[in-house]
Amino acid sequence: MRRIDWLEEARGRQDALLRDLSSLLAIPSVKDESSAGPSAPLGEQSARALAWVLELAGKHGLANSAIEGIVGYADYDGPESLAEGQENRDDYIAVLSHVDVVPASGEWKSPPFEASVRGGRLYARGSLDDKGPTLAAFYGLLIVKELGLPLKHRVRLIFGTDEETGMNCMDAYNRHERPPLAGFTPDADFPIVHAEKGQINTGMTLRLTGDGDGGAALKLCRFRSGTAANMVPDAAEAIVHGSKDRLAAVVSEFWSYCSERGLSGSTSTDLQLPECATILRMEGKSAHGMAPEIGVNAGLKLLEFLGSQPLGGDDERFVRGAVELLAPDTDGGALGIACRDEATGALTVNVGLLRYAPSSDEAFFQLNIRFPSSADGEELAAALEERVRPYGFFLTPPIVKPPHEVPADHPMIRALQRIYTEQTGQPATLLSTGGGTYACKLPGCVAFGPLFPGEEDTAHQPDEWISIDSLLRATALYAEAIYELANIDYGKEVDGNEDRHR
Repeated sequence: MRRIDWLEEARGRQDALLRDLSSLLAIPSVKDESSAGPSAPLGEQSARALAWVLELAGKHGLANSAIEGIVGYADYDGPESLAEGQENRDDYIAVLSHVDVVPASGEWKSPPFEASVRGGRLYARGSLDDKGPTLAAFYGLLIVKELGLPLKHRVRLIFGTDEETGMNCMDAYNRHERPPLAGFTPDADFPIVHAEKGQINTGMTLRLTGDGDGGAALKLCRFRSGTAANMVPDAAEAIVHGSKDRLAAVVSEFWSYCSERGLSGSTSTDLQLPECATILRMEGKSAHGMAPEIGVNAGLKLLEFLGSQPLGGDDERFVRGAVELLAPDTDGGALGIACRDEATGALTVNVGLLRYAPSSDEAFFQLNIRFPSSADGEELAAALEERVRPYGFFLTPPIVKPPHEVPADHPMIRALQRIYTEQTGQPATLLSTGGGTYACKLPGCVAFGPLFPGEEDTAHQPDEWISIDSLLRATALYAEAIYELANIDYGKEVDGNEDRHR
């Protein structure tokens, strides 16, 4: 057989890939319980995105199926003349990706659900996380299929719709399907992410006493910030009541606070109400919840300001909890749970949702905590609960996801390292991440791309983009990876010098 130029094959399919990707990006597949129904458990748009990608698979001759309306898969057995000779038709190699996205918050230069190409980059929500890589892997499989390459194992593309909000889709998959021999998800970084931090997702909820503002000069009527637990909030809003003089002082002090810290915000005051009201708005910087230290949490910044104001009762307790427990750091130091290890780094805490509306008994912070692989999630959750209790807070039942790691000597990892080095000329260093990917849901799976070393990570941010050149290079890597992984004799050593018609 001829030597395959995988990148040339990917570039030959660029127009088709970008055309299909533009169609998928146009679907605003954010989880939406308001439009949920029996056929769309996560909302109409999430169901629409899943149906679209399964329909695409069917158009290319791939058998496909949906499970519980929230996850689906497409299978390829290899050339028909060879498929019957596969060693075990039930065994398969998996490529796990997701077609749901986070909300498109912040200011965008082009509509977030309309693909826009500028300067060699494709802009849209989901272009990087994870619709672009999803179709890169899909086209990688099409390359293998259209070249008629022989496979020892079936290849399965798995498409989820709940990666951003709990990964319940993969739990549904595991209830119905056996695990793969090995696999990867195109949802992190190149070269290979073989270890992931564990996660704790919980709400830190204030026990409201109902004692009002305690006669304080200022009353916090409502506070709202954040749209997703795994995003750093880039906007916050507080409504406060007080006398005209008190509100005038609040506005003046707010502008001084913003100026001293280089922050941006706005205010508006309504003096016509029976009780005067001022709305304070704070701007921050969005970032992925796995790296809260690179963002600016607008909610916590605004609460820090409110901590300097004459509040009382539940208002003061809510603000004090944020100022003393959450605002000082992102490594859990103030919460008493800071820890780190060499393999996966430091624990991080993202405060993604901040809500206070005492009139409707709402007062909580939603925490997304990512902890090192050497730590115990249950012990951390217990320590966290002990720390917040004296402040009048309790934890909603924590959801603890254990860390995930695939050994460096796994035959799949050795194969991926060889493929990456041969195609890029760069060393295939093993990485770890604070991000949670589908790899943690199935044994023997890792994250493989799509970000190349040194590339900017714009996932979960306004003007999210992916380089078209990088998208094609990733497609080439995924094509060869699918071919190689589907031809490994698992349980046996991989011959690093073997040449499979590359």
